[in-house]
Amino acid sequence: MVAAGSNGGGSEMGAVEMQQNKLRSLLDPKVLAIVGASPKPGSFGGAVLTNLAKHYTGKVFPVNPQYSEVGAYPCYASLADLPERPDCVGIAVPAHRVESVLLEAVACGIPSAIVFSSGFAEIGTQEGAALQRRISDIAASHGIRVLGPNCTGMVNVRSGASCNILPSVKDLPLVPGDVGLVGQSGALGYVVFQAMHRGVGFSHLISTGNSCDVDIADLIDYLVDDPHTKAIASIFESVPDGRRLRAALERAFHAGKPVVIYKIGVTASGQKAALSHSGMLAGDAATYRALFERTGVIEVDTFEALLETAVFFSRAGMPSSSAIGVISGSGGSVVMAADKADKYGLCLPTPAPATVQALSARLPAFASIANPADITAESIRDEQLYSECVRIFANDPGFAGLAILMPSAHGEAAVRRAEGLDALAAEINKPLSLVWMNEWYEGIGSQVYDASRRLSMFRSLDRCMHAYQLWFNYARRRALLAQQSSVQVAQTARDAARQYIRSFANARALTESEAKKLFGFYGIDCVQEILCTSPEQAVAAADEMGYPVVAKVQAAEIQHKSDVGGVKLNLSNAAAVKQAYEQITAAVKGLAPGSGIAGISIQKMVPQGIEMIIGARQDPQFGPVVVFGFGGVQVEVLRDVAVGLAPISRAEVQHALDGLRLRPLLDGFRGSAAADIDHFIELVTRVSALMADLADEILEIDINPIILHANGGIAVDGLVIRQ
Repeated sequence: MVAAGSNGGGSEMGAVEMQQNKLRSLLDPKVLAIVGASPKPGSFGGAVLTNLAKHYTGKVFPVNPQYSEVGAYPCYASLADLPERPDCVGIAVPAHRVESVLLEAVACGIPSAIVFSSGFAEIGTQEGAALQRRISDIAASHGIRVLGPNCTGMVNVRSGASCNILPSVKDLPLVPGDVGLVGQSGALGYVVFQAMHRGVGFSHLISTGNSCDVDIADLIDYLVDDPHTKAIASIFESVPDGRRLRAALERAFHAGKPVVIYKIGVTASGQKAALSHSGMLAGDAATYRALFERTGVIEVDTFEALLETAVFFSRAGMPSSSAIGVISGSGGSVVMAADKADKYGLCLPTPAPATVQALSARLPAFASIANPADITAESIRDEQLYSECVRIFANDPGFAGLAILMPSAHGEAAVRRAEGLDALAAEINKPLSLVWMNEWYEGIGSQVYDASRRLSMFRSLDRCMHAYQLWFNYARRRALLAQQSSVQVAQTARDAARQYIRSFANARALTESEAKKLFGFYGIDCVQEILCTSPEQAVAAADEMGYPVVAKVQAAEIQHKSDVGGVKLNLSNAAAVKQAYEQITAAVKGLAPGSGIAGISIQKMVPQGIEMIIGARQDPQFGPVVVFGFGGVQVEVLRDVAVGLAPISRAEVQHALDGLRLRPLLDGFRGSAAADIDHFIELVTRVSALMADLADEILEIDINPIILHANGGIAVDGLVIRQ
């Protein structure tokens, strides 16, 4: 047995390189040991050995003291008895024995392990959680990388390392391809992986299970450097470390390696403890979307779209324009394509004159030479027609990509047509997508399209058009990356803001007046106000600033003042101010048992405008996020807001605003002037900078509403919740 110390790799090796090498030993092992190997039908250890025997060309060592051999392999009593050190050990023993096996692997210098065993945190007991913590501690303290527990394992398609417990893996035709598939659920991943039966290729299938050590972030990070993986597809519910996931996704984006994600199990858990409107609006789903937007993730909203979209992105490259061309042999499908393009905001420009001329010379007189183009039922009789028309469309500089609609599967000519289109896809420098519009899923010619290494196959016109939308959005985000510029706040202002917030060390929340003072350090304009402690002071303040005015209770414990009768608007004279003071005092009596009521704030009534909201919260997974959009008292009903990671750039805010339902209101309506969008964008960046700079001090920020006018805008209410 090789000594444990031989795994060190030399003192000159960097920590990152060492970790990548350990992941390589896990995901591309040359020597495997299977602890718990067994000839018993249905056993995990037996299934892994059977799968390896079918595909794997490396060395395999079964380990089980009960047997001298398992199948065609000699079996060893322990890891220490092996003739050479494995790169990875698969562990298929009862949960209570996993810890001792991992410690033995550490003693033998084995750099990685896959734990198939169940009975850990997933069973929801204290005992299971404790067992999982112990194996996590072993991984952390000894440096062994552990996949699992409660995982199905992994398959490296090119090496044939099918270190996986699913018994039907042995029946798969391992088809090399460009998509690496990673996820928590081994069953869902395998469902996608079975596309190899249709000829679709992959580089890897990896299941993390409970992610006690190796998680989705590790796997994405590894596949970024894998030369055989051109796109990464992932299905997951949650991650143990959101910041590490963000770093991995950003690395993939900068490397130009697309990551396609189908996120499942999005909950509202992030909203449960939120005290502000913005905190309640920035739940788990919204925050993940913000993460994906910032890091260039291609998010699909259906399970069925995951593989098709990933294959498309593995072959698409970057678009040369923002438009596509569509060709079909069916007039009805041409209309359908136009509808779907409109749904996804795709541009279908008129073909260039040279394109029209070339198509006119090739098509019958009754053909529709447009975009989408109907090349008619002649395409059934003339098997070269599709290829020749696609080649003509490919030469049109206005089209970044081409979608071919294939409603027919007639005779052997369909196979030759498919082979011709497959060959053509290799010649043209634009992505070529084939939409199989036939309920005969495995009809004549479909096998050629499925197995193609050049064109992308879709079994849904809707999913194809959505993929093109995602493609153009991906390019847009890469362009936005070059425009990233967050607001610059002077260091003296940052220091003053930090010193100010720390002066409230014993307070859970700031009053509105205190919050507005904090906002002032970052150049966030707030309405003028005077804090009063008697009706007489309130009247004097109103007389000083001029009518009409607003009266508001000031108490840190009362976050939503209007909900409890703590706000009176449009007070036009001294009598109204005095009455409002008394009514508010009576309404909120006893509602602030802590520090009590600081007083009643008299504020200048702001002219009517569009009510917006800006807020921020500290997300437990991904750090500071900013929320912005249409606000007011109906903000939680409208829910027309965007969420971004803080700090956020002006370009990101602009794009997010353009996606809101009520966005046209900002351009003016029924004779009203357009709102000052640039001013609002500036305010959003400033609030996001405040949250990012003081993320260790502030839990939530809420500025609602901000009244936006034709020139500028002003915050009329504010809330700050401390950490």
